[in-house]
Amino acid sequence: MAAQKYRLAPPDVHDNNNNNKKLYRTVDYVEVNTNRVPLINKEEIRQIHNLPSSIPRWWLVIPCLLFITLPTASDSLLMNDFIVRRYEHHYELKTLRKKERTACLQVSTSTLDYWYLEQYSPVESGYNMVQKAAAKFNVKSSSATLIPSLFAIVLLGSNCDTIGRRPLLFLPFIGKIVRYTLMIIIIARDLPDGWLIACQAVEAFFGSFGIVMLSALAFITDCTHESERTRPFLIIEVIVLVARVVPVLAIGLWLQHSLYIIPLSVCLGLSIVGMLYVLFIQPESVQTV
Repeated sequence: MAAQKYRLAPPDVHDNNNNNKKLYRTVDYVEVNTNRVPLINKEEIRQIHNLPSSIPRWWLVIPCLLFITLPTASDSLLMNDFIVRRYEHHYELKTLRKKERTACLQVSTSTLDYWYLEQYSPVESGYNMVQKAAAKFNVKSSSATLIPSLFAIVLLGSNCDTIGRRPLLFLPFIGKIVRYTLMIIIIARDLPDGWLIACQAVEAFFGSFGIVMLSALAFITDCTHESERTRPFLIIEVIVLVARVVPVLAIGLWLQHSLYIIPLSVCLGLSIVGMLYVLFIQPESVQTV
């Protein structure tokens, strides 16, 4: 059976003699009814496949999480221990021997059935005052950081897709650097408690670990397909868990023998390195920014 043939009529072509010419091309029935049209040849297709991908690797965000998690995990332990020792010094309880101090802490933290009938020694009464003062400080500190942290989470988190991932990874490191710098100055100069509350409030304005974690998960989502995200998320969770446990153990052992300047300096150094990493190495996954 002979194949049916058709003529395709492109637009008219005008030559120099003002004569209209029509260019015709004869095609068979199979070509007319074929949906696939080869727009480019095989060589061009091969070159396109060999082009490097513009999507960054998801694991490039892991150092950011490490540099923010390691110092953040030790913040509460360092602050609580510093506040307790400060109030011990304020109430002149610092000179007690270790055994007496442990016994007084156990008595002052125990729940008594008839507390109004108990006769506390002056030392036990002093440790109760230390705990009350530390509790009041924690309430003031939490209240001072509540509004700035909500402001940072709502404002920065809601605009994550607009401003990109890198600013949300960068700003918390600025807050950490300010916090640790002020903490070192406060401890060295023995400044009042108001400065401690102020440095925590300043850090909350820049966001903290929560903002970095939000941006890191968004970065991984941008750089992976939906079917490939389980493994990166699992790796990130394991890394964060380990990075939270190790500093607490290390700081706990350190505080038994020394004080706060060195661990705060280490945290400050980690924050500076993390800021430089985000500034010079961390890529942006939002292509429209």
